[in-house]
Amino acid sequence: MPANAENNEKAFPLEKAETVPKQQDPEPEPNSSLWQEVPVFIAMSFGIFILGLDNTIVGTAIPTISDEFNSITDIGWYGSAYQLTTCSTQFMFGKLYTMFRVKWLLVISVVILELGSIVSAAAPNSAAFIVGRAIAGCGASGVLNGVLIAGSTTLPLRWRPIFNSTVGGLECVAMVVAPVIGGALTTDVTWRWCFWLNVPIGGFTLAILIFVFKQPPDQKGKDESSMSKIKKLNIPSLLIFTGSIVCLLLALQWGGTTYPWNSGKVVAPLVVAGVSFAAFLAYESLREGEAMIPRSVIFNRTAGLCMLYAFCSSAAFNIIDYYLPIWFQAVKGATAVKSGGMLLPSIIGLSVVAISSGFVLSFIGYYTPLMLLGSTMMAIGFGFLTTFKPSTTHAAWIGWQVMLGMGTGLAFPQPWSAIQTALPEKDVPLGLAGVGFGISFAAAVSISICENVFTNLLRSGLQAAALPGVNAEDVIKDGATGFLQHIAANERRLVLKIYNHAVTSCFWLPVAACCIGFVAASGMNWNSVKEKGKKADEEKEDGGSKSEPVSEMHM
Repeated sequence: MPANAENNEKAFPLEKAETVPKQQDPEPEPNSSLWQEVPVFIAMSFGIFILGLDNTIVGTAIPTISDEFNSITDIGWYGSAYQLTTCSTQFMFGKLYTMFRVKWLLVISVVILELGSIVSAAAPNSAAFIVGRAIAGCGASGVLNGVLIAGSTTLPLRWRPIFNSTVGGLECVAMVVAPVIGGALTTDVTWRWCFWLNVPIGGFTLAILIFVFKQPPDQKGKDESSMSKIKKLNIPSLLIFTGSIVCLLLALQWGGTTYPWNSGKVVAPLVVAGVSFAAFLAYESLREGEAMIPRSVIFNRTAGLCMLYAFCSSAAFNIIDYYLPIWFQAVKGATAVKSGGMLLPSIIGLSVVAISSGFVLSFIGYYTPLMLLGSTMMAIGFGFLTTFKPSTTHAAWIGWQVMLGMGTGLAFPQPWSAIQTALPEKDVPLGLAGVGFGISFAAAVSISICENVFTNLLRSGLQAAALPGVNAEDVIKDGATGFLQHIAANERRLVLKIYNHAVTSCFWLPVAACCIGFVAASGMNWNSVKEKGKKADEEKEDGGSKSEPVSEMHM
């Protein structure tokens, strides 16, 4: 990596303005080596791994936490507090990364994430735990944006697909194994170690970022006061947008589970969300050049479709990550730890293909074929998951897991590379924030929708069966591992069939999401990573600073 000319500056890094570099793809200098970036790459990978763990590790620990705090009414907040702040701060961090130095803003984000983990781990009561989860979600948003932006400003363009695919694969793998780790820690040690676990990993990440990671030397920019930067943050837009997202997610979290959909406590947040979002769009249209989300990002066809594709692939993946373990535990009778082992086919397929897809993209240059193939494989895999029954064989659930795992490995990382290729460098941070928002928003929305589908199907199926002594609400409340304890032996087969139908019906939603993702990928321009990198090299040699030209195949 080139030497950092700014290392000797004595001013605190955030006091110096930062502008995102012009489009260029600098190759390592002759005396440097990409091996110098390996520690930084490892540190950022650990940072992404923490995000994946934090996203899903709390699920298996929630019953124990609620028992300890005697807070059954707060259960919904244990998962949603993290998602609320992750979703609502994506664009804020995208904007911050265009104004401040990537290195130090990323360090601060990791510190916020670590602080949230410590507060949750040491929480003396339910309220403190929820606050810790909210703080961690905010830090997670900054880390996700920072890692991707650091990769886009540090690595040559042809290496970025490998970086993006690796960190994307790591996040997915972490999300899959997190419930197993959380279950084991909760059972054998204490649920608090689900969050103390982040501290040493985050400490290692911080050490590498502070002492090894060098700020890219081309991010100098002009001097500008902190107050001027704060004004450019467009605080009103951020507040209105955040309010609309929070209200929408709260309504989705409560609707059909905590409260009926026609309850005022669900309808009111939905109305406020709609009005707030309309106000946000109106305010943004008046800001033009100072909008929180530039028109050059919103009206870029490939960028917009990238965000939609990211939403669809994330929605599909989160549903499988949540409901396939439930199927293994409820229908196949597996323990939480054993169900994690039964997910290995999808983990292996996902991780191998995700990393390999980065090398393939660097070689062929075009991301669109990978996105189309990934959506197709995911749709086929999920389609066959809808046929699962209590009698489904090992060969079937292993084989179709491999199929959808490989599809996810192809699909999930590509929007990050695609949006960096489609946008000029000045818009990349906010473009990546848009992809990050699509991923995190899909995680919150998809699970809420599926939870309503699952609960309603299970309730209606049990009520229609009219089994004596079987109460639908008790079965729902007892969870995937406890509901059979109160069912008579001669009735278990029918109850399992009803439970199986409720779970597998949820897999139709990811099938639909994958089909929408396929359509989104079909509408993208065929931008070449290789051609854009070559063009940037030529501009660097000529002393040019253009950022727009990209080789495209218009389909």
